[in-house]
Amino acid sequence: MNKETDVIGSKQMLAQLKETDMQGNRVFSQLIRWRWPTLIISLLFFGVLAVNAPKLTRDTSSDAFIDPLDPALLNRERVEEIFGLADPIVIAVVNEGKDGIYNPGSLNLVAWITDQLMRVGNIDPDQVTSLATESSITGTASGMEVDDFFETLPVAQANVDRIKTGVDNFPLYQGSLVARNGKATVVIGELIDPDLATETYQEIMTLLEEAPASPGDALHVTGEGAVAAYLSTYVDSDASRLNPLAAVVITIVLLLAFRTLRGTLLPNLIVLLTAGGTVGAMAASGVSFYVITNGLIVCMIGIAVADSVHIFSQYYEEISKDPLADGKTVTQRAMSAMWKPVTLTTLTTMAGFFALALTTTMPPIYYFGIFGAWAVGLAWLFSMTTLPAILSMLKPKQSRSFRAATEERGLSLNVTGRLMHRFGTAVVNWPLGVVVTGTLIAVIATVGAMFVVANEERIDSFRTEEPIHIADRTINRLMDGTYYLDVMIETEQAEGVLEPAVLRQIDQTQRYLETLPNVGGTTSIVDYIKRMHQAINEDDPDYYSIPDNKNLIAQLFLLYSASGDPSDFEEEIDGERRLALIRANVAVNRYQDNSVLVQRVTEHLNESYPVAGASATLTGDLNVDYHWIDGIVKSNLLSIVLCLSAVFLMASILFRSLVAGLFATVPVSMAVLFVYAVMGVSGIWLGVSTSMFASIAIGLGVDFSIHTLHSMQEKISAVTGSWNERLVTLYASTGRAQLFNFLAIALGFSVLMTSTVPPLVRFGALVGVAVASAFLAAMTLLPAMALVFKPAFLHSNQTEKE
Repeated sequence: MNKETDVIGSKQMLAQLKETDMQGNRVFSQLIRWRWPTLIISLLFFGVLAVNAPKLTRDTSSDAFIDPLDPALLNRERVEEIFGLADPIVIAVVNEGKDGIYNPGSLNLVAWITDQLMRVGNIDPDQVTSLATESSITGTASGMEVDDFFETLPVAQANVDRIKTGVDNFPLYQGSLVARNGKATVVIGELIDPDLATETYQEIMTLLEEAPASPGDALHVTGEGAVAAYLSTYVDSDASRLNPLAAVVITIVLLLAFRTLRGTLLPNLIVLLTAGGTVGAMAASGVSFYVITNGLIVCMIGIAVADSVHIFSQYYEEISKDPLADGKTVTQRAMSAMWKPVTLTTLTTMAGFFALALTTTMPPIYYFGIFGAWAVGLAWLFSMTTLPAILSMLKPKQSRSFRAATEERGLSLNVTGRLMHRFGTAVVNWPLGVVVTGTLIAVIATVGAMFVVANEERIDSFRTEEPIHIADRTINRLMDGTYYLDVMIETEQAEGVLEPAVLRQIDQTQRYLETLPNVGGTTSIVDYIKRMHQAINEDDPDYYSIPDNKNLIAQLFLLYSASGDPSDFEEEIDGERRLALIRANVAVNRYQDNSVLVQRVTEHLNESYPVAGASATLTGDLNVDYHWIDGIVKSNLLSIVLCLSAVFLMASILFRSLVAGLFATVPVSMAVLFVYAVMGVSGIWLGVSTSMFASIAIGLGVDFSIHTLHSMQEKISAVTGSWNERLVTLYASTGRAQLFNFLAIALGFSVLMTSTVPPLVRFGALVGVAVASAFLAAMTLLPAMALVFKPAFLHSNQTEKE
């Protein structure tokens, strides 16, 4: 492009920018004129939203991440309703001594815990399971006899021996109720209301502090109910300590950036208004606060701080240019100059969040996108109304940082100004080298990102020394497993499950399940039938089998009911005996292992059923967990692509150039790429706690991209000087604002790396990676690419010239 064309294009762009400034002047002139009504209305709007915040409910359950209409979830809910199952809290009594738990002290402790657990308000007393609630089946001359293990408290050794013999003779209890080596036994209570899991867990832990444990006894608490409760309090307690510390760090950075009280406090006010308004809107909409919603808080803070940093930077520049101007004039000039880039950033970021919401059926991720866009819009609204309304009331006061910027040819004399100017000089003097280096780094990062592994283990959310983590590992080491994979057998008519062919197929399915990795054992109605058949045949081991006669099987249940409770079978078979449940105890709940397990069981069921009119359906917590994590894995790449596409499309529209859209996606793409590269190299899994990092990277990266492009457009519009000379001037102004924006977010959330919660540590580190990569890419690649390619959108409105 020749010099004459360059000048003409620059004049056109300059004229357009002046027209935009005039429009902004008119709007903000009216806003400032009516600043008191504006301020009152904006605060009332905030109050209407924020008043709902206390109504916000939490949902830390894994079920929250799956579509309510997903077949896996619907099947499990149906099974839970039919067989009376619910999220369990598992209390283990462990004794590693010579006799294990088979001593009077340990067994009396089991009895005490069972009795106390039944008294807990949110525990179903009819669904408490332990040695103190279960029965043994023994053969008699007249058939069989069903006796409670704890007919009397096991004080004498003879009673202890009787209990041990009963367990040894009944495989159903081995591994599921008592460890196969006798070193542990469990007391299981099922929650009535899962939403009260936290309070119930805390009540149980308080009770256990008074437990009459004997020397050698150790108590451990785990189970889905306990993990959900512990996770909620565990993350909240640490976040409540670290989030204020992050706010303090951000405030210090703002103080260093502007060296004034208003430049420090008002951005925090915008953050407060944005966060309070968003949380209030969530509560008013009936949306829960999910585990990943913590990531949304980061986005809100980052975006609100960024808007304020850029506005205040322009505000103090206007004061330094005209120290005698009054507050209204300075504020009007600053807002007229900054409303467009802030609005461009807002619209582009909102498009990215909306795209995220459209690519998922998972409620937490969907609402992350919806309320992420809402938060961005609120930050813009309060930055465009509340902030200028307050600033216009204040007497202009120069910032020492910006006063210094006018003393020597417009170049800042402070450390940050000199640093950014020198940094910019190096970039514009070596643009091709910067582009090539950036490309090579991107290629290397792509290789690192290829090592990212999709995996999730909920217990990994806790440090290994946490009681819940120790309990999980200990109980799953000693017992068959505290995680459940279920198979529901369904026949067409009543008593259909009692068909010998169906029972034999159930037995074969159990034997197959027990060959699979991490499956410690299985239980079903077949175990009861085998034991009853053996009992009526004088406990002859050869009769531990399924009878060939359906009538005989029915008679076994009649005999049992003569001395036992028929409700003992309610978790294995329904009242009509048309449905039966096979439960596999699994020692590990890890996505990669679950993937193999679920797929192999599904293949087995497809090959083995239907049989004798019976069908089989895979269900259970592990199946649900597998499906919702699998959904995150499969939708993650699509979400990233669509979010980036939304950023590209919106930037193209706003800058009226497809090339501008491509430029805008570069820093954002680099942020996403580096997040995944760090995850791949450091072994951080792609799972529920990390699935939002790409979205956070996009949300925070857009700001650096759009503000840099807009500033470049303004600088190139100057009619004098080479492109190098024009572009280098953006580093002392926009570059400085970008630097403090980066430092505020990166340093603020780096405090999370001191957390005792592993997900928060990873969160803090990866937010820092995302912000750093977006900042550096915007400050290096965008100006360098502009100098190498000379895109027409920077100096002309004639998009067809591109």
